[in-house]
Amino acid sequence: NILQRLQKKGILFVVDAAKDLLLPTLPYRPFLVKPNLQELQELFCVTLKTKREAAIYAGKLREKGAQNVLASMGGQGAVLADATGRMHFLNAPKGTAVNDVGAGDSMVAGFLAGWTGAKDYAHAFRMGVSTGSASAFSERLATKEEAERLLAVCPSIESTL
Repeated sequence: NILQRLQKKGILFVVDAAKDLLLPTLPYRPFLVKPNLQELQELFCVTLKTKREAAIYAGKLREKGAQNVLASMGGQGAVLADATGRMHFLNAPKGTAVNDVGAGDSMVAGFLAGWTGAKDYAHAFRMGVSTGSASAFSERLATKEEAERLLAVCPSIESTL
């Protein structure tokens, strides 16, 4: 299986998939999984209303094998359960959502760019939220410049849970 080969070679991989596709990948320790709030609720058959509740269930995905879990919560922001075991929450930047198509993929791309550049989870998290939000605030995918402008005004990580 391809995930087994990637794991044996030490290649980091990301999974952004729904329940039936995500769960079988967890034993292979994906570097990042990115459920949205609805997917996180469906995975555990729960209703999540607070960032603390979302963080708890993001942590459960880490317990099942994911190294990092980046759970997008739309206008509420996002939760990151990082590979060190820390839980982070970041409010969404201010703006008007125009089109959410591609916002989750943009969040993943921003997170990976931030991680690759600095090897710092807090920085990667801010970049992911800024890039995803920049795409949501645009009629198309955000440009690098739009994401960087939003990153400059993105709030600091509000809390470590």
